[in-house]
Amino acid sequence: MQSRSPKKREAFTSADHDSVSILRIEKTEKIATHWQGAMWKIFACLCFAAVNGVVRYISGGSGGMENPLAPYQIVLLQNVFGSLIMIPWIARKGGLVSLKTKRPLLHMVRVMSAVLGVILWYFSLSYMNIATAVALAFTGPIFTIIGAKIYLGEHIGTKRMVAISIAFFGTFLIMRPDRVLLSPKANMDLSVFLPLLSAIFIAVSKLTARDLGASGEPPRVLTTYLLFLMVPVSAIPAFIGWVNPTLHQWGWLAILGILGTLAHLSTAKALSLAGVTFLNPFGFSRLVLSGIIGFMAFQEVPNSANFWIGLSVIIFSVSLMMWDTKDRLGRGIDI
Repeated sequence: MQSRSPKKREAFTSADHDSVSILRIEKTEKIATHWQGAMWKIFACLCFAAVNGVVRYISGGSGGMENPLAPYQIVLLQNVFGSLIMIPWIARKGGLVSLKTKRPLLHMVRVMSAVLGVILWYFSLSYMNIATAVALAFTGPIFTIIGAKIYLGEHIGTKRMVAISIAFFGTFLIMRPDRVLLSPKANMDLSVFLPLLSAIFIAVSKLTARDLGASGEPPRVLTTYLLFLMVPVSAIPAFIGWVNPTLHQWGWLAILGILGTLAHLSTAKALSLAGVTFLNPFGFSRLVLSGIIGFMAFQEVPNSANFWIGLSVIIFSVSLMMWDTKDRLGRGIDI
């Protein structure tokens, strides 16, 4: 057999080296893009944490606001400011013509569940410290998975069932509903259930958004309908017992609208740069950042052992679900 000439071997080696170099560059660029997505995700979490701090302050939860605003009024005015910020963006994207939809009823269900979820969440921030409320809100993925099984017919699997059970145990440790409802000295402080109720309604909103997206609704339409329809829907309860905001409160409401819009836009940017599975772990930064804001602004530090143990259990369970999601994606299973 005739051996390959040195020139041909050299040419082959050079081409092969070029291919490897290109692959390495592409891999490096992909990794860099993913980490850019992670930074946007962390920035979004910072904005959400700041929203929590502002809401706790102007709703009177911290005790620092003389004439606090009701949570449903805060939701309305936040959405008004957010909508005003988004109008120029919508105009550049084609105006109202680009917002046609074939499923207006499902959009309304999504908006109503989102409004209820946010109102309940703001009520929880007015009754309990930020870290505890955020820790309980981390049960959100649990309710999303359960809802996906009921509404979308998705398979849960053994790992997710175990994760759900563990998460509810962690939630029990933080809430201690037995002390709230069953103890002889029960104080009937039902505010501990507010973050869970909020998480359930937010899960409904996410599931309907997933259904709308699967039916071909563009992300632009989903975001715009949510933002603009939340204004009239949240206006219904807001005008019951309306309190005229002071100039000081108007300033905080404007900041709230900006922070909320930045949080949603940053989340969308993160998802455009990296996948959900990669970004999910960075969502835990919201708890850390919320805790820091709670401590710096209101000197709030959860000192209960049940809180820290329960929080660790919830984080473990959510991490288990992320691992299961990554495993299912790797095996090509629809999640």
